[in-house]
Amino acid sequence: MSRTILMIHGVGCGGDAWDRMRRDFEAAGWRVETPTLYGDQRTIDNPPETLKDLTLSDYIDAMSAKARELESETGQKPVIMGHSMGGLITQHLAARGDAAAAIFLTPAQTPDCQVQDLRLMITFWSILKSGRKKVPENSHKVGRFGFRWGVLNEVPKARHDEIYAKARFDSGKVYRDLAEPAPIDEKTVAVPTLTIGAGKDRATPVKAVRRVGQKYQGAAVPGDYIEYPQHAHWILDEPGTERVAADILAWLDRKLATDTAPQPAPAA
Repeated sequence: MSRTILMIHGVGCGGDAWDRMRRDFEAAGWRVETPTLYGDQRTIDNPPETLKDLTLSDYIDAMSAKARELESETGQKPVIMGHSMGGLITQHLAARGDAAAAIFLTPAQTPDCQVQDLRLMITFWSILKSGRKKVPENSHKVGRFGFRWGVLNEVPKARHDEIYAKARFDSGKVYRDLAEPAPIDEKTVAVPTLTIGAGKDRATPVKAVRRVGQKYQGAAVPGDYIEYPQHAHWILDEPGTERVAADILAWLDRKLATDTAPQPAPAA
């Protein structure tokens, strides 16, 4: 089975968001790739003028190219796991055939799975008001309050400043694309998928994530769903994340075991 996993971060984040979960996968023998999308433009401070032109399609194409690079290097398609926006990107890559298996961790939703939720609006209300004012037009970073209240609500407060200090700018076009996402035909997804919801999530409400799980139960290969009632959006690095990682690793062992099963000897 493929032992390479490509982890795709969410909006406003970089590849370092995966540092906690990365350790568990590497300890289990996995090669882990955690790139930062357009890290030269999606900066922590002073983003360049070119950032405003990036779209979600650019992010999807960049991660598709990375997945195919890994396949060319290893001879096998990687497992792909995405968090939040990365979970939506991963859905697109699974539909394109870029993944050996796909995990959608508290994912952003396709249009057929979205719900209206006041908590989501509170989380993102300060996008246009955050950070320095002298930044390129149409480049935004989620505000400190929204990040603390809606993303880090199950993370100890002592860690909030440390995590927010790594937050990055994104193009306003990307935020628009997340609010008005392109559809994905689940019937084209022919690999194992796992959707993970969090009961206390204020950024990708669990009602919407349940719909994502239901959507992929109708895929060419029916998907699985796990929900963690005590976790929130930053499930990739909250107290108890080790259990989530262990469950994902166990799921991968079950779903991909056939790739390494002994093949029957040819008939004499």
